[in-house]
Amino acid sequence: MAVPILGRLNLRDYQALFIGWLLLFVEAILRLVTFCLPLSVLEICKTQSQRIFTKYYKDERTLPVKLLQKANNFSEMAQFWGYPSEEHVVKTQDNYMLGVHRLPRGRSTPHSEGRPSIENIFKQHGIPLSAIRHTISGKASDVRPVVLLYHGLMMCSEVWLCNLEDHNRLATLLADAGYDVWFGNARGNKYSMKHTQYSPNGSQFWNYCIDEFAMCDLPSLVDYILETTGAPSLSYIGFSQGTTTAFAALSVSPQLNKKINLFIALAPATSPRGLHNIFVDAIIKASPNLVYLLFGRKACLAVVLFWQKVLSPPIFTKILDFSMSFLFGWKLDQITEAQKAASYYHLYSCASTKSLVHWFQIIRARNFQVYDELPAYSSYTALGYSPSRFPTQQIATPIAVFYGGIDSLVDINVLTRQLPKCSAANLQLCSTSDFIWAADVHKHVFPELFDLLRVYNVDGTEKDDIEAESEYDRVYDPIGLKIN
Repeated sequence: MAVPILGRLNLRDYQALFIGWLLLFVEAILRLVTFCLPLSVLEICKTQSQRIFTKYYKDERTLPVKLLQKANNFSEMAQFWGYPSEEHVVKTQDNYMLGVHRLPRGRSTPHSEGRPSIENIFKQHGIPLSAIRHTISGKASDVRPVVLLYHGLMMCSEVWLCNLEDHNRLATLLADAGYDVWFGNARGNKYSMKHTQYSPNGSQFWNYCIDEFAMCDLPSLVDYILETTGAPSLSYIGFSQGTTTAFAALSVSPQLNKKINLFIALAPATSPRGLHNIFVDAIIKASPNLVYLLFGRKACLAVVLFWQKVLSPPIFTKILDFSMSFLFGWKLDQITEAQKAASYYHLYSCASTKSLVHWFQIIRARNFQVYDELPAYSSYTALGYSPSRFPTQQIATPIAVFYGGIDSLVDINVLTRQLPKCSAANLQLCSTSDFIWAADVHKHVFPELFDLLRVYNVDGTEKDDIEAESEYDRVYDPIGLKIN
């Protein structure tokens, strides 16, 4: 019996399918062989591969990097830097259980010995001292300003704690500055692998996309945080797909706009240009649903986590570096080799294949739209059917956008046409990952970011005075904000 879709594919689609299935077959054989080998043999292979690797490449890992790589979860990473942390669970309206993390306060006193104070860090690196007014003014209240950080595609909350330098680690700077810092985790990643009815072993668990991130995950998370803290609203800082979730959620929920006082978008993604590699880009634009044929209907690219366990850390870092350059054209010159080694080990987490297909649909259509359930060759498509766009022009929450001029995943011209008035800072030599891990992120992003947080997290009358010359009403001059 013939498979109907195969008769609708062209030669290029068949080539992509053949290459994809061949790679998956080889990978499956390797995984089977690896599974059958005893752990002692695997460790020997890992050690020998690293020995061969270091003959040709220098191992850039310092002791802190190696220790950070061995941290198994968010709590261990927070403890490594000397910060207290909390774990929470939020149940969504469709019964997913989301793992949520929190830094309730700044660095603990026992771990602060020998480290510079938050005031000295801010002074030394040009971050306005007004950003820490909540802690050094002596007026700190029981309800501190709340900030929610949200990760990107196939990531988790750990990406915010990977920075090796104190002045580049946004999450801990916020905690030291007096903010109550929360971290979201999208359904399906390592901290949100639970549903009250469905098992991750079944396809039903993975039947979600950006629509569910926006309409279920984020509203449930914001409500839980505000109820727990007693704060009237919070500030949201999203990275990559974390911005996508907020753009979509705010566009369809007037109530959510009242609960988020400021939305800061780092490397925003709503209508990416596409992938850097011409061949792969053409394939996914031609037929996004081919991804289902390659990866199935469950988790996508879980193989990355498998190879992370099998390969030695330096080899794994080099492979990821090459992959991001191949797919997205990112040179990542602003991120040191030691920082890459620390970050890449906490970079990838699981996500649904459906969410990836949703992205490819958006790229193909060049519209920030809901997931298209109809097949490409349906009668409705022939009649001119078009999936609904997210009505982002209706967003009322103040928005500040930080984007990279060389980022293939950000088409700023399309983005600004989709949004109401917002401020935009162009870091011309930046790609997506630079916004959380670049060596100069404290210099070119944090001063404006903390300034915005101060403006939108002050009390009543004082806020009215500041809004007379609000930073939000000023479009940041792209000149002078580039990373050299």
